Order: sequence, then structure tokens, then C-alpha cells
Amino acid sequence: MKKLILVATPLALTLAACDGPAEEVAEERDDVMEAQGEVVDAGAGVVEAQADLAEERADVAEAEGDVGAAAELEQQAEALEDKAAAMEDTADGM
Repeated sequence: MKKLILVATPLALTLAACDGPAEEVAEERDDVMEAQGEVVDAGAGVVEAQADLAEERADVAEAEGDVGAAAELEQQAEALEDKAAAMEDTADGM
């Protein structure tokens, strides 16, 4: 009886640890979605940096007296900020 327990216990633990191929595939898909979310989130960070750059350029244009260019750059910065926010929302949903 003790021999049976010694043999059966590791086998039972091994079988209990196996999740099965379907669950493993599901976990891999979750990992892919999470990685895609991280990429989109990183892209949103780049777009935010571009928006900051456009704002700084607008400040320079305004300081130089080029009001038209400053206004255009401000609009560009706002559009980039909106795009970054949308990307972050998409990443959060992944």
C-alpha cells in the first residue's frame, strides 16, 4: 500500500499541475494581448512627447512674433494629445 501511495502521489501531482493545451493556448493569447497593449502604451508615450515638442515650438514661434505658426503648432499639439489619450484608452482595453 505504501508503494502505491509513493508511486501515485507524484503522478497525481503531475497531472494536477498540467493545465492542458487549451488553457496554455489561452494564456499565450493573453500574453500576446498584454504585449500589444504595452506597445500601444509606449507609442502613446511617443505621441505625448511629440505633442510636448509641438507646444514648445509654438512657444518659440509666439516669442518670435509668428502668431500664425504658434496657433498652428498649438492645434497640432492638441491633436497629438487627443491621439495619445485615445491610444492609452486602447492600451488599457487590451
